[in-house]
This record gives sequence, structure tokens and C-alpha cells, in this order.
Amino acid sequence: MRTSRLLAIAILLATSVKAQTVIPMGQFRSIELHSGGSVIVRHGSTQRVTILSGDLRCSQVRLAGGQRLVIENHIHQCPRDHRLQVEVITPEITAVSVSDGGTLRADGAFPAQSAIEADVENGGTIDIRSIAADAVDASVYSGGRIFTNPRATLAGSVESGGIITYWGDVRVRKSVRDGGIVLRGTPEDAEKAFSDLCPIAPIPPIPPVPPLTIRPHHPAHPPATPPVPVPAENPPLD
Repeated sequence: MRTSRLLAIAILLATSVKAQTVIPMGQFRSIELHSGGSVIVRHGSTQRVTILSGDLRCSQVRLAGGQRLVIENHIHQCPRDHRLQVEVITPEITAVSVSDGGTLRADGAFPAQSAIEADVENGGTIDIRSIAADAVDASVYSGGRIFTNPRATLAGSVESGGIITYWGDVRVRKSVRDGGIVLRGTPEDAEKAFSDLCPIAPIPPIPPVPPLTIRPHHPAHPPATPPVPVPAENPPLD
């Protein structure tokens, strides 16, 4: 069984995406990332979705109802070191979300827009500092982080752990339950690269499996029972 699993992983690695692959997509207004991976969002006049690295048999990129671009990893079908990286180019984005791990970050300048929503659930990170939105509605549930730079207002909600970091002198409405924090970022962190704010820890190597030791089988022997004294048939007379 172990040999079959190693062979399957080797096949996946050998057939992984070797070059950038453009995925034909219809129009979308929001982006969702599920179960790991990395999404880079850049501004452009025409929407385009490009797989920069990874294996499409381990992932799915599709459109869902309401013009949602959904990017999902099938973590149980992928080798342990599989990393999906997707580039999304769009003229505007109204909502982004990450669940069960992964990162989504905006890179480069975006034109001003009225509002944007950002949600993280069960771990993951969103960085939308470069999207100039007047109103930002950010929420984190059960772990995760959001970095944002609203122009006027921020509605920040954290439940069961998580962090929302914002920059700028804006009106803030906070809601924190069962752990978490909504805080203003320091000026020295405002222009930091995403990799400096959230360094990615390398995947530790898989430890070698020790060889199986087969011990010789010895049949069990019942413990020896001491003899029971038998009384004489004709005991001696006094």
C-alpha cells in the first residue's frame, strides 16, 4: 500500500503544471479560496485567471452562483508539498474570502471603489491593503488574519480567535467575541511586503519510516501447576 501511494504522488508531481495556464472564465465579482493555496489579485481592464503553479487534478477553479470565482484545493488527493498559486486579474472586486487555510493578497495599485468585504474562516490570511475602498467590512471566525487600508470606515468582527489589522485614521466599529483583536497597524508595517508580515514556514520533511521488525512467534505455555497431595487410602494408626 505504501508503494502504491508513493507511486501516485510521483505521478502527480511528474504531471503537475509546468508553465502558466490560463483558465477560461466568465464574469465574476468576488473570489473565494478554500483549503489552502495562494491567490494573487492584480488590477487590469480584462478579467483573467492564470494557474502559476500546481496541479489542476488536485484543485478546482469554477464559477458559482452570484458571479463568484471559487478556487478549491482537494487536499486529500494531493501530495503533501503541493502548492497551488493562482493569479487573478480584474478591474474591480467586491468581496474576497478564505476558508480552511491559504492566502489571498492584492498586489499593485487599484482604483478607488466604494466598498469591499473580506472574510476568513478556520484559518487563512487576506491582504487587501492596496485596494482603496471607502468602506471595508472585515470578519474573522475561528482563526485567521486580515490586513486592510480603508479610506473612511471599517466594520471589524472577530469571533473565536483571529486578528484584523488596519491602517489609516478611519471610523471603526468593532465586535470581538471569545477571543481576537481588531487593531491599528504601526506606520512601519504599512508598506511592508506581504512575505514580511506573514512569513511562510517551510514544510518539514517527512520522517523516514523505521523498518518493521518481525519477532519469532513462541507458543504460550501454561504455567506449571504444583502437584496436589493425594491422601493415602489407609492412613497409619496411632
